[in-house]
Amino acid sequence: MKKNVVITVRGLQRQVDEEEPVEVISAGTYLRKDDIHYLSYEEADEDGKITKNRIKITPESIEMTKQGGITTQMLFVRGQKQYACYATPFGDLTLGMTTKHIKVTEENMQISAALRYDLEVNGTHMSECELDIEVKECAVG
Repeated sequence: MKKNVVITVRGLQRQVDEEEPVEVISAGTYLRKDDIHYLSYEEADEDGKITKNRIKITPESIEMTKQGGITTQMLFVRGQKQYACYATPFGDLTLGMTTKHIKVTEENMQISAALRYDLEVNGTHMSECELDIEVKECAVG
């Protein structure tokens, strides 16, 4: 059964001389089938273009799909390097993601996923990245 939830996605990209934090908090939906968590939410960019986001979380992988202003399908598998096309209005980029750490925890009706990976853009190492996802049920009131 789908549930209405609040999804918080915090990202941090560390480059040689700077850090770039990002945070998105959005209402969305959550569905669990067996040991797989499915999240869905929308976000708007600076120009108001909507991107639909879907996240699939398993104990060993996280898959993120974006459709809209940005289009991509990124797969993070513990200990593996994966590639993705990242389509933007300004052109396409080839991303390489080497996953170093995935941890999924569930407690008190809350799900958290921590992802750590190295990011390459068009074959050049760009940054070390952290992505933390929290899912909380909406309070009934």
